[in-house]
Amino acid sequence: MNGNAATMKATAETFNNTSDCMKKLYKERMLPLESQFGFHSCHSPAMTEADFNAVPMVLLIGQYSVGKSTFVKHLLGRDYPGLRIGPEPTTDKFFAICHGSHDQVIPGAAAIMDPKLPYTQLVGLGNAFAERFDVSKMNCPILEGMTLIDTPGVLSGEKQRISRGYLFEAVVKWFADRVDCILIIFDVSKLDISDEFHKVMEAAKTNANKIHVLLNKADRCSTPQLMRVYGALMWNLHRVMDTPEITRVYIGSFWDEPLQSDENKPLFEHEENELYSHLAQLPKQSSGRKVNDMIKRARLLKVHVHLLDYLRDMLPMFGKEEKQQELILQLPGLYKEVASKRGLSLGDFPPVEFMQRKLLTVSFKQFPKLEKRMIDALDHMLSVEMPKLCSALPMESKKFKDLEILHVGCATPFGGSIDDHLRVNPEEHRELFESFGPINGRLGADKLKEIMEGSQLPKSALHRIWTLAKKASLNPDEEDAEGMDLWQFSVAMKLVQNKVNNKTLPTQLPSAMVPTASEIKALENPKSVPLELPGDLPEKAKAPEETFGTPTNLVAENKRPSLQRAAAAMAAESTGTSSAAEDAEEVEA
Repeated sequence: MNGNAATMKATAETFNNTSDCMKKLYKERMLPLESQFGFHSCHSPAMTEADFNAVPMVLLIGQYSVGKSTFVKHLLGRDYPGLRIGPEPTTDKFFAICHGSHDQVIPGAAAIMDPKLPYTQLVGLGNAFAERFDVSKMNCPILEGMTLIDTPGVLSGEKQRISRGYLFEAVVKWFADRVDCILIIFDVSKLDISDEFHKVMEAAKTNANKIHVLLNKADRCSTPQLMRVYGALMWNLHRVMDTPEITRVYIGSFWDEPLQSDENKPLFEHEENELYSHLAQLPKQSSGRKVNDMIKRARLLKVHVHLLDYLRDMLPMFGKEEKQQELILQLPGLYKEVASKRGLSLGDFPPVEFMQRKLLTVSFKQFPKLEKRMIDALDHMLSVEMPKLCSALPMESKKFKDLEILHVGCATPFGGSIDDHLRVNPEEHRELFESFGPINGRLGADKLKEIMEGSQLPKSALHRIWTLAKKASLNPDEEDAEGMDLWQFSVAMKLVQNKVNNKTLPTQLPSAMVPTASEIKALENPKSVPLELPGDLPEKAKAPEETFGTPTNLVAENKRPSLQRAAAAMAAESTGTSSAAEDAEEVEA
């Protein structure tokens, strides 16, 4: 009766908070067995509050100079505190990049001792690792729902094995067991997998369902070259990931710079959108991953306690030490014997060699006799309580929204501090806006796409610009409306011009770009309440006939202005010359 009441209570908690229910089940069903049978010393330290409450984590692995840190910068929109990028092995630490109110770097020794952070179990790796681990905090919307783990590049030879001062593979294994996604990054010119890199991938291979591969800098290859590179990569991966399933490989150039060759641009954009969509959905999938990891841990715990209980029962009255050594040597055969007599699956047993090394450090006689009530409680959790927990996951996932990754998110045609270059004046762009025939004060997505693509910016940048510009509205409901109004269009044009001028796009829409009520009223009555241009703008910006190269006579005749001329005028305005616009006129003629 008490057991049923506890089950009902746990089930009720499941529907309110999955993490709290998992913590309760772990402390009551699993932790006592783990403590009594040495599970923490053999397999994994005890789980903490932070392990259950942590946001999803993404681990990046790769050789040096393949673009790991540059990818993080590309994803976040700016450098994270402590970042160094260069052709040589510059990232010499493990960086956990998480959300904070301001930029801050927390040294590893302090971060490992902070119970609010999910890194306290790393204390067992010693000071040598703590000196090579930092937590980097920054205010970024993406990090509100995700933590990124940037790692040092894998070296070759003795440098990897000796110079580190800590077991690199052990650290990778620790993170791989706890993260939600593992990104292994390759460079098109660095496809070889050294013995050291092979060991690192072996450490992560036990979490094969989390692994995704990035083939970076693919814009350096022509299509035939890329086919050969992809084939070579898959052959190399098969040597390590020896499974019938094909590892997902994302192909592209994961940074903000223009492509060196746009021959495969549509493919790169499709691959990027798929990758960013996967990352954006991690918060929704995080609860499922935690439940899955807890079930794996519980099944391993069940095998562990049954095995040690069986080995303990086989010890004689005298000569226990000699018999223990004999049993350890006979472990491969004992696996089958224990599995058959205790009703266990051989697939849940740890590798024989691993378990033999661990058993050499313990004494079988120190473990207590397995109590039936404790193993029955664990069985009940696996067979009854965990399925009920899984049934609540769809409802739990509805509490989370996709991450606002500016490279992807809401549907668009493209899949800093406030400064003068972020000030918006819609009158600069009214003529161009109206020349494309807005309907009910809004331009459709197709027309806006054509205008913005005339800037020749990569689609990832245009997508970020679109997402920011759509937020430039007093009414949040208008963010989902079709197309853009004049103010949003002006914000988009301003951001396009800034990007053409090599200015960094903001990660969030600056408040200066959000219209006030008076500015909206001025837009509705442009003749009675004209907007004044900023006094420091160049004279040509005030001339309607030169706005994005749109002559007055074309507008008067209701003809669409040339897209080539609009793009050329934008480039000319960014460089202060008129040659680009003149070239466009010659092409048009």
